[in-house]
Amino acid sequence: MQKLKLRNGSAIINKNSNEKKITFNADIDHDYDFLIINNKPIKKYLVNGEINNKKIKLNINQKINISFDKKINVQIKDSGINVVQLIKLSSDITMTENNSTNKNINAEVNAKNVYFDLGNNRRIISDNMHLQYENNITTAQLEYAGGSAGFKLQNETFHLYGNKFNDKFMENLFSMSKFKDGTLEFSLKGTLDDYAGGFYIKNTTVIDYKLLNNILAFVNTVPSLVTFSLPGYNDHGLYVDAAYAKIHAKDGLLDISDFLVDSKELDIFGKGIADIENDKIDVNLTLKTDLGSSARKIPVVGYILLDGNSISTNMQINGKLSDPEVHSLLAKEILVAPFNIIKRTVLFPFKFLKNLTKENNNSK
Repeated sequence: MQKLKLRNGSAIINKNSNEKKITFNADIDHDYDFLIINNKPIKKYLVNGEINNKKIKLNINQKINISFDKKINVQIKDSGINVVQLIKLSSDITMTENNSTNKNINAEVNAKNVYFDLGNNRRIISDNMHLQYENNITTAQLEYAGGSAGFKLQNETFHLYGNKFNDKFMENLFSMSKFKDGTLEFSLKGTLDDYAGGFYIKNTTVIDYKLLNNILAFVNTVPSLVTFSLPGYNDHGLYVDAAYAKIHAKDGLLDISDFLVDSKELDIFGKGIADIENDKIDVNLTLKTDLGSSARKIPVVGYILLDGNSISTNMQINGKLSDPEVHSLLAKEILVAPFNIIKRTVLFPFKFLKNLTKENNNSK
């Protein structure tokens, strides 16, 4: 038995003179806390392993098994992976190794009941995940509760797509919201620093979403916006037929070029910028709803702001992404009103008199 002092820990090596097999265990404080156990990042890695006829086997913290033979095989179970730390580790390994050597590496990873931590309380959860690395091309498949996703990375460009993911998957991915039922589809393409794509959610109930909570709380404090209130939201949530977001992420900023929530009670359209890392948001939204009795009681507002059978108003959302501030843009809407709105304002007295005359004739 031989005990070695390592830079960030210690190791014990065992070898009998009549055996070819070498066993060892190590206690290492690693610079990259990529492994998460019981929701806590692991700083100390306990490694048990053996070397037998050029074959190497390792066990890390009873969660990861690695074997080195003709290819690298990794088995992971019941844990989490910090994606940011894993990318840093992979980048440093790539920089210190010869690229021609990397081309000869083949690897396979199989994970069971493992989640991937994206930071800011966002997770990609999975039942099973399979990854393959060969000829500098990475492909992966992920499964969770009937949903599936595929991933391919080649020459620093990736393509990620997925469908049929349920409400629990959505809650983990979109950390500041809660859903009941529904499905999620998505597609993203680009590099890790510059990518674009879209998310599509259908047939779900939004039970708790900070942005929606703040919008409705603001609406309830402005009498002229009472028609956009949802009295039953706190008890039942908002049923959404479809929600869609088109995004472009670059250098940590999320450019939302199109955002749509389509529901029976209220439609929301918008675009703007979100900074997830720094917890900031700056977007403009349009709220639209069908005409209700409350709007009918305000004939001037109803006639000026209506388009067909609906009424709409604009809002600005900024401040913290986790707790955004809501501001009405109603005054700005009136200042920049299109010609048809101005025309309706000018013609309103004539319409009012015409309706009044019709009502009088009917009463006769």
